[in-house]
Parts: sequence; C-alpha cells; structure tokens
Amino acid sequence: MERYAKILATGMYLPEKVITNEELSQRYGFDVSQYLSGITLRHIAAENESASDLAVKAAEDALKKANMKPEEIDLLIMTTDAPDYITPPTAPAIAYKLGAKNAGAFDVNAACADAVIGMSIGAQHIMFDKTVNNVLVVAPYAMSKWIDWDNKVLAPMLGDGASALILTKSDEPGYIASTIVADGQYWDSYGIYVGTKYPITKEMVEKKEHLLRFHPNFHKYPPDVNYGNWPNVIKKTLAKTNYKVEDLDMVIFTQVRLIDIQKSMEALGLPMEKTHTIMQKYGYTGSACAFMALDDAIREGKIKHGDLIAFCTSGVGYVMSSALFRWV
Repeated sequence: MERYAKILATGMYLPEKVITNEELSQRYGFDVSQYLSGITLRHIAAENESASDLAVKAAEDALKKANMKPEEIDLLIMTTDAPDYITPPTAPAIAYKLGAKNAGAFDVNAACADAVIGMSIGAQHIMFDKTVNNVLVVAPYAMSKWIDWDNKVLAPMLGDGASALILTKSDEPGYIASTIVADGQYWDSYGIYVGTKYPITKEMVEKKEHLLRFHPNFHKYPPDVNYGNWPNVIKKTLAKTNYKVEDLDMVIFTQVRLIDIQKSMEALGLPMEKTHTIMQKYGYTGSACAFMALDDAIREGKIKHGDLIAFCTSGVGYVMSSALFRWV
C-alpha cells in the first residue's frame, strides 16, 4: 500500500507589539505606504522573544487544532533565515521547548522560500520512511532583531511572527509535487552579510553593516523578480502532474507585495478570488507568511475538502519554490 502525506493542521503566532505605517511615516517624515503594496502594519517581537519562542507558540496552536501531543511528532523541520543562532541549529531547541522528545530535528534556510521547501521535504519523508508518520514544519520570523530602524526603505517592509504546519500519513494523496529554482547571480542584492565570508568587525558594527542591508550590487536585482517568475515556478510543478493551471482552486504566495500577487494571478489567468492575502492584516512576515496565509484562509472558510492548492514562495539569493497539495 502506498504512503501519502497530507496537511493535518496549521497554526500561527503574532507578537503583541504593533507598529503602524502612520507611526513610521511620522518618524521618517514621509508616507511609507507609498512604496509598500498592501502592508499597513507590522508585529515586532519583544526583546526576550527569539525565533524559537515564536515557533513554539505557533506549533502549540497547530498541535491543539490537530488534537495531537508533542511526543507524537516524528520529525521537526525549522524553516527561517532569522534563527536563534548561526549554530547550533534552532530546530532541536524548538523540539525541546515544545516537548517533542521523539522528533528528529533540523533547520532549513532558503530565506523566505524555505517554508514550502520544508513542507515538501517533510511530505517526502512521510511517503518514503515508514518510521515517520507526523512531521511538524515551523516557520518563525524574527527579522526585527536584525533591522536598522534608520533604514527608511527596508525597515518598514518587515514584521515578526511564526506559523506552523503539521503533515501526517494519509491513505490518499495530499502532497503531489514540488519544484525548487534558484539563481545565484543575485546573491548580492540584500541580506545580512555576516559569516565566514564577512566576519563581524568593530568597523562593520559602527557602520551597521552587520544588520539587514542592501548590498552595493542591489541594482542588479530585477524589479519583476517575483511576478516575473512565480507563474513559471508554479507551471513547472504542474508540468510534473496531470493538472493544469485552470484546475487550481487556491494559490498561496509569499505575502511581500499585493501588486506582485495581482500580477501573478493575472499572468496565470486566474481570478483574485483564487488566492488569499494577509499582508494587510499582519504585515510581511517572511518565512512565516505562506503558512499564515493558509491558516487565515482556512479560518475564513476559503479552503474545502478536495481543493487543489498551489504554494509559491520566494526569497533573496534568489531561491523560489512551489508545491502542489490536494486538501484531503
């Protein structure tokens, strides 16, 4: 008998502190919403809240919805580019805090594309490893810890939060196919450029170059990188199946800009009713945003049994991923 994987439950968590566009506009002396598409606010983690803390709360929400105990999780995958540390990995700490004592755990970092990649890896583990029946994918985002609030362009874009998704063994296909694409020529666009290539120095800290920033070669980054690629990434995944674009019931994108989603849906030939947006509610939460959008769509009754759902996420570097699931 074949083994399949399906999405069992989702969860999310948002920090209490909220900073509105109006507050930032007053601070910077101009209307920040003029270049933010859809974003009206952002949640900011407390000083004592790390990525793992956010992840645990989102995971607890998902476990509660699934009526599942932490010790029933066989594998925990943490997906973010804003972890607790460079090393050790954050996933084991999350498993420990959560009480998932039977779970193997590891991190995935593909910037804001990583949650869908982690979800695909988790589904494949269930399908091909009989010892793995339940996988928890957690996607925390605590990028405010790395923000230079004097950066009037980058700072308003980002907010904190976490989401979680539980995959479980199924008798019918949930996970169908997935795709990952990358183009490393754009690695030097923007990011947190510290590590073995750029060790942190006193001079770097004084210039705030250890924080999230534009790289000097940012001008190379194509302005249409998202809406110019998202439809094709989705089509690559569909090409591995017997499904076509018109078969899709819901498309979940990275929630960075409303205009990117609108242009992508137009390119796919699908109405906006077949997607769901949350940046107007929660801001842009990077790695966490795709599962948060799914969780929000479920609560609004937009997902029903049998729906064919395409996920499409992207991150700097750049990395993009899509996955196709049947809601069963």
